[in-house]
Amino acid sequence: MAETTKSVAEWRLPLHSWDTHVHVFEPSKYPYALARAYTPEIATYEQLLAFNGNLTISHTPQNLVLVQPSPYGTDNSLIIDLLKNHSSCSIGGEGKLRAITVFNETQVSDDQLKEWDNLGVRGFRINTEASSSGTDYEHLKARINDTAKRVNEYKNWKCQLFISGEDWDHIYDTIKDLPLPVIADHQGGMKGTSALPANVTSVTEQPGYKSLLSLAKAGHVYIKVSGFYRSSKLTTGGYDDLEPLIKEFAKEVPDRLIWASDWPHTGSGANRTEANKLIPEKFRVVNDAAVLQNVRKWVGPDVWRRMMVDTPVKVYE
Repeated sequence: MAETTKSVAEWRLPLHSWDTHVHVFEPSKYPYALARAYTPEIATYEQLLAFNGNLTISHTPQNLVLVQPSPYGTDNSLIIDLLKNHSSCSIGGEGKLRAITVFNETQVSDDQLKEWDNLGVRGFRINTEASSSGTDYEHLKARINDTAKRVNEYKNWKCQLFISGEDWDHIYDTIKDLPLPVIADHQGGMKGTSALPANVTSVTEQPGYKSLLSLAKAGHVYIKVSGFYRSSKLTTGGYDDLEPLIKEFAKEVPDRLIWASDWPHTGSGANRTEANKLIPEKFRVVNDAAVLQNVRKWVGPDVWRRMMVDTPVKVYE
């Protein structure tokens, strides 16, 4: 059955919406780090703008948040240059551009942090999921605390974490006491019904869920609804097995949700090895329209508006 104008309008991104997690890869101008877990294909800023515009109700790009991807390590040159050149390279008119960086807290200067803040950087990211190695919780907690201390004077910065769901149980006290809010990438690592552990039958009983929800309810964490393929064993469609999880989020913490496409849909650390890390890794093929249709249906119009427009503008302004 063909979509009606009304049904298309309901799932398309509204005016002033935010896609809070996208990457750009341009290795010919900005080489990847030698010590990287994988080698992505090319994904340009112009392609990103076209992608976002195709999803919006106005067919023009809206607000975007560039997230430093792991293949670039701590070299944030690409996203910083995009921030600097935003007014000249944007084809979307008045859309805002923000960024989340990755850096070593002992190797970045105060002047650099101040410049980044003025340009539109709104936080730092720690990613433990790019490779298949395990998590050293003491090291993770130290990294979170030490980096947060370096940026504490920037009141609109956040700590963005891409970690596994069970990790929230181990770092709960660290996050509760952190002086700045946390953004939990990709459902906070929680799984849909197809990817739950063998002994778990409900999304609310999976490891880390209660800790994540408690932190969100207390105002410490924003949960990013994004990258459904990272929470599911399904490989096509709108990832219907995420419905119970996303509905729980919408019911329990409707004002702590933000949305992201996770474009250009990079692969999984579980499939990466030392032998293949330099071989260009193809991006996933994702039906973004089906994903958005599901999200809109699962959360309803009120939470949809909050997670697409109202909450992210508070997080990234």
